[in-house]
Amino acid sequence: MKHESIIVVYDSCQSIAEEIADLLGAETVSVQSVNDRHVASSQSFVLAVEYQPEGHLTPHWQYAIQTFCKADLSGKNFAVFVALGDNQDHGVSQELCAELKRRNAQIVGRQPYAGSPEWDLDNWVCSISPYL
Repeated sequence: MKHESIIVVYDSCQSIAEEIADLLGAETVSVQSVNDRHVASSQSFVLAVEYQPEGHLTPHWQYAIQTFCKADLSGKNFAVFVALGDNQDHGVSQELCAELKRRNAQIVGRQPYAGSPEWDLDNWVCSISPYL
């Protein structure tokens, strides 16, 4: 059964997003489709962020973050991980989390780079799931 108050947002890493959603019983939404209704009606978000090699969010993510940041995120929980990019975080996830916190969001998990050898999807989902 899907837990509609949790949304896993992805860009080109749909398979990882679907795996996380299956583990959480959540819904997946493409970053291109995120809208004000999703933000208003959902309690928790897992963001599978992607950035370009020079350390900037992709254009789709830039637009989605604007959508999130237009809203008061009080009481909303976010787990953020960098799904694609090189193995250097460039501070993208840290800056993103700081911006979400300025909008009163609760950050319940942050993984600077999901491609690192020590990152384990199942363990990460287990660590964030009680807080979503």
